[in-house]
Amino acid sequence: MDAGSKGTEARANGRGRTGVRASVSEARPLPAFYYRLSARAQRCYLKSDALDRYALAASPAAITIASRLAAVLPTAAPSLAQRGAQALGNELCRLLGVAPVRIEVRGVRPHNARGELHGIFYPDGTGRIQAPGSPAAPRRDREPLIVLWMRTAQRHDVVKPRTFIRTMMHELGHYFDYAHFRFDDSFHTGGFFKRESFLIRALFPDSADAQRPE
Repeated sequence: MDAGSKGTEARANGRGRTGVRASVSEARPLPAFYYRLSARAQRCYLKSDALDRYALAASPAAITIASRLAAVLPTAAPSLAQRGAQALGNELCRLLGVAPVRIEVRGVRPHNARGELHGIFYPDGTGRIQAPGSPAAPRRDREPLIVLWMRTAQRHDVVKPRTFIRTMMHELGHYFDYAHFRFDDSFHTGGFFKRESFLIRALFPDSADAQRPE
């Protein structure tokens, strides 16, 4: 699970472009790579680690959109899932007072020997060249982008709603690190994962297990 614009996979030091590949447990004490960071990056890491929530109360609209997205995912085409994911992302961004982030939902997850890529965040866009036709074309697409995949790599099964939505909250968490907290980088700190869970609990307040929406 990750964020950044420097590669297709999350980097081993816990930062960089985010590719969600496996569950990550909170690290205590501080991970070894922390001590190799610059003083400025260490301060960024500690700030992230100290924050366990957002100053956000989920609106009725956000809760409704999240519930509908979870309900349609098992049978949804990527285009329909993308519409719901974008609507949910837009509402959460509105609640935090940040610009909306573009979200794309694609089909089968990419994979390699390390596992399947669930989602990824590009802070600076994908670097793709915009197709001719716009007034400014050609130009590089540099706006932040979240990409989510909704089918497993091997069997092409639609992923469980709880997995998809948690992946989305994870990637939004990276975007919020930059857009809301104004961090220089987005690290996988204990605080980061607590904020991810905070968003899930906020969106599914009536769930018997708010961290596992079905």
